Amino acid sequence: MSTRVESDRAFDGREQSAQISPRIVIAAWTVPALLSTFETVMFARLAGRSIEPWRAFLSEAPGWYAWAALTPLIAQLATRVPLSRPLRWRAVALHVACYLMVAMLGSAVWATVGLVLRPGPAGFVASFRNWFVSGLPFTVLVYAAVVGIVHSLNDRARLRIRERDAARLAQQLSEAQLASLRMQLQPHFLFNCLNAIMALVRDGDNERAVAALGIIGDMLRTTLNAASPEVPLAEEVAFTRRYLELEQLRFGERLTVMFDVAPELLDAAVPPFVLQPFVENAIKHGILDRRRGGTIAIAASADNGSLHLSVRDDGVGLARTMATSGKSGVGLTNARAHLAQLYGDAATLCVAPAASGVGVEVQIALPLRHTRAIGADVAELVYS
Repeated sequence: MSTRVESDRAFDGREQSAQISPRIVIAAWTVPALLSTFETVMFARLAGRSIEPWRAFLSEAPGWYAWAALTPLIAQLATRVPLSRPLRWRAVALHVACYLMVAMLGSAVWATVGLVLRPGPAGFVASFRNWFVSGLPFTVLVYAAVVGIVHSLNDRARLRIRERDAARLAQQLSEAQLASLRMQLQPHFLFNCLNAIMALVRDGDNERAVAALGIIGDMLRTTLNAASPEVPLAEEVAFTRRYLELEQLRFGERLTVMFDVAPELLDAAVPPFVLQPFVENAIKHGILDRRRGGTIAIAASADNGSLHLSVRDDGVGLARTMATSGKSGVGLTNARAHLAQLYGDAATLCVAPAASGVGVEVQIALPLRHTRAIGADVAELVYS
């Protein structure tokens, strides 16, 4: 991973220096060319002789455009050999050599153009020396400014890379944590299903045991294919209904199931296994030990941009449930962690006595988001 990140950073650093548009480079160096032209025109007027602006521009601009032509070279050197602390003599020497080369080339261009446009008694060597020495303080600052701008661009590029890497790592961590939670829920659910089938086999009810095996096969297929962090509510309700069909094979008429899910909410996005663990708990802790059985009601509604899910039973009540199961089992703990990973503070989970005063109700609130369209076969499973 670290090798890949380092290679990404190196590539992006080179890419950043290459991404400076030639138009931007030319426009940037046109500014000092125009300033030098204005300076030449003004000094000529103060000296009592005038010079046409276009002639002044032609005499001043070529040297600056020579700097423009060499700006990519400066940028490449600043990227590969940055002047960062602690300063290294090799880096300083390379930049001094690069500055001298660029400054000398610019001075040579200025001297050549000056001899062509304004011939004088001084030869090329004298004119070159005058341009180089007179421009020395300013061109040093210009070179330093170019290096500083390149360093700033590269720092911004590295910051974007770090932010991208941090976001990627955070996403991978979240996916790993969600996968871990799912792996904890799946065996827990599987063991309970197998226990239900074993109970049917012990009772000698082979016909219902075979039917239960068919149901659990369908459920395992759904479980193994659950790779997405969110699924349509219709799929979760259909999965929960299949699980309840399995339990009804064991409990028969002792278990009554009620669903209240509006059709317009079937495509709402929910985490997989958001309902089934609470249905399982309602059966295990609220209804299992009651001879007359009980009722489980599952509902979904929308309000102010939130999706509200509830699982309610009319079983033994919260106090007795907590006494037999503890304050937080695997289902409740993993459900809270699952919701926190996906939605942060935007999701809530509350376990409380039912509003009727009998049994327990689990209430889940999620941000209401719609996902892919629901097929007719899935909708049929929801309302079958």
